Amino acid sequence: MIRGFYTAGSGLACQQMAMDNTANNIANVSTTGFKKQRVRFGQLLYSNLGTQDGGVQNLKVGNGARAGEVTTNHARNGFVHTGNELDFALDCEGYFGVLTNQGARYTRDGTFYISYEQTGNYLVTASGGYVAGKDGGRVLVDGEDLHSRIGIFNFSNPTGLDRSGDNLFAATERSGEAYSADGTVCAGYIEMSNVDMVGEMSDLIAIQKAFQFNAKMIQTADEIESIINNLR
Repeated sequence: MIRGFYTAGSGLACQQMAMDNTANNIANVSTTGFKKQRVRFGQLLYSNLGTQDGGVQNLKVGNGARAGEVTTNHARNGFVHTGNELDFALDCEGYFGVLTNQGARYTRDGTFYISYEQTGNYLVTASGGYVAGKDGGRVLVDGEDLHSRIGIFNFSNPTGLDRSGDNLFAATERSGEAYSADGTVCAGYIEMSNVDMVGEMSDLIAIQKAFQFNAKMIQTADEIESIINNLR
């Protein structure tokens, strides 16, 4: 029954990770430009069952599951009109560029603000990063038509982007280097989160059931072990 403990334990760990991820998606259902995530799972190695005489049967037993990579769904969602001249949405594939202390970052969240500095007034994000212009530098707020100066950046493989906090993504080897892309920046709009609340709640129910089954498996294995240990 030791195998049962390990198998159910790995299942509990996987379902806990899935539950945490789903809870994070639900918490960001109203976050501008948020992209939902999914946890992928894989199987652990199988073991061959041998016969008493040392032969090998064509039977295998599993050892549970493991959590694989966490993938991000970069699908676009609809817009909401805010009328705020500092709100922007991308009506195309790609991302806004953000200049941070950790390097270049990218986002679909176009809720921007103005940073008033001695050298000028610059367009920034809520976390203080400078919005990148088409030339890759800061966007100076010195008049109208801000949307025409905001840069749009894309990647050969956007699914390879890594989350880096504050609704931002960082480029990786899998995503490739960022390149300037063509598209339309809509002023006075923001992009909604692509989290489907109904789907997330359905997933949460299924995850909770799977968690309960694994917990029950551990309890049953423990009871069997207790019975065996008490045999005289």
